[in-house]
Amino acid sequence: AQGAVLSEVDMRPFLAAAQLLYEGPWVAERHAAMRAFMATNLADVLPVTRGIVEGALKFSATDAFDARYRMTALAQETAPVWGRIDMLALPTIPCIPTVADLQADPITPNSRLGRWTNFVNLLDLCALAVPGPFRSDGLPAGVTLVGPRGTDARLAAFGRQLHEAAEVPVGATGKVLPKGVPASGATADEIEIVVVGAHLSGMALNHELASLNARFLRAVETEPSYRLHALAGGPPRRPGLLRVPDGTGVAIATEVWAMTPAGFGRFVAGIPAPLGIGTLKLADGTRPKGFLVEPEGLVGSEDISRHGGWRAYIASLA
Repeated sequence: AQGAVLSEVDMRPFLAAAQLLYEGPWVAERHAAMRAFMATNLADVLPVTRGIVEGALKFSATDAFDARYRMTALAQETAPVWGRIDMLALPTIPCIPTVADLQADPITPNSRLGRWTNFVNLLDLCALAVPGPFRSDGLPAGVTLVGPRGTDARLAAFGRQLHEAAEVPVGATGKVLPKGVPASGATADEIEIVVVGAHLSGMALNHELASLNARFLRAVETEPSYRLHALAGGPPRRPGLLRVPDGTGVAIATEVWAMTPAGFGRFVAGIPAPLGIGTLKLADGTRPKGFLVEPEGLVGSEDISRHGGWRAYIASLA
């Protein structure tokens, strides 16, 4: 209902990475942090915590390297997923244990709770938990959005949509998330600018926006009126977004940022030919300023519109 296109993903390599967190030598990181304290205050450590942390002692340095190689292989196995999806949508928690459940077995329920999240840090990803509608028995439910590192802003923008649509209270306030709050639009003292290439969140030139105190607003596609090209030359690789006649274009993934007029002026002054700034037609009905390419700049370029965006194109090159 929020406009997402659903696609199934094989989660087995992700879950294999998650399993390594507490069943592999990564638990030694906990032991390294607590070793000095445990040497003098062992009686003050909960028995269940002590049992988990001391499990690190069974691993060798060779085991640690083996596990690192295994994690690298799993990262390579999962990497292609991000070339065809923007984010994973997973259940935040697969179970809701009671206090009595944890008193009877403090390990298994907690292990199950982390099933869909334990791989995130290990695979250098980012994630956002979003509350959803309550279950029929009155207990909470929610979804966790997971994406590549640096896509926190995209997750936050879509997460807000989901939270607003769920109409559930914000924390303990008892009030639902306000609708119509201009969180995804510029203020009267800002100018919106659309980026399509290396200025996207987490990509090579995003720091230029950060240096000018730009503020992320939303991730949104263009109307299907554009073609995206990888321009000749480089490095670095540069994209070119070209407006084309209706019926010949596709929707291209973009991000919209807000800048002060002074910041906008400094940013635009540094844009090299054949790129320029024009008015873009976005799928949410807005018409902000953004990157476009002059037709003469397409000489020797590659039409990469089939990827649907610059981020997916770059991922395809890995």
